[in-house]
Amino acid sequence: MNLSDIRIVITIIILAFLLFYLYNNLLKKEEPATNTDGFLISPTYAENVTGNKLINARYVLTNDGDTFRLTINGKEERVRLLMVDTPEMNYEDNDPMPYAPEAKEFTMGLLENAKKIEVLYDNGPKTDNYGRLLAYVFVDDVLLQERLLQEGFAAVRFIHEPNNTLEEDFKKIEDQAKLKQINIWSHANYLQNDGFHPDVVAE
Repeated sequence: MNLSDIRIVITIIILAFLLFYLYNNLLKKEEPATNTDGFLISPTYAENVTGNKLINARYVLTNDGDTFRLTINGKEERVRLLMVDTPEMNYEDNDPMPYAPEAKEFTMGLLENAKKIEVLYDNGPKTDNYGRLLAYVFVDDVLLQERLLQEGFAAVRFIHEPNNTLEEDFKKIEDQAKLKQINIWSHANYLQNDGFHPDVVAE
């Protein structure tokens, strides 16, 4: 093998290494980034797939498991978590649905003790019919929706394109909670197509 052949072989090896490196990094960008704490959706992944940037926020108060108030860009806002639903507190009747108080306490505990809260919008409407901001909310780099789904305090609901970028990721997390039959999933048919049915739990 002469010098020219050696140079060709070295060039091929370098190119192969570069292609492998680029391909490996491309796969990492396309897959959910799993962090060391066992959570599926990282802030970086969520930013990449939505094409939007996280916005800093401050906690004000909690209404229920999926609704609360945050100060964003100096303005107090009502925030409704995208694509998840927790049982209703039913304040007017003073009759909370099963697991509604637990879901509220869970959300409130995370938000009250957070060192960092960030919101991320998807690519559809930013508000719902009640004027609430629709957002993904990260608490100390962990997605609040993921925590609620993981603990069986919330279900994947109210899916409207294009505000559904993380839909498949959410369903994977929800499926694990269903298998464990924890909290809202510990009662067959508590959640039906039209919402939660407290009477099923009372039986």
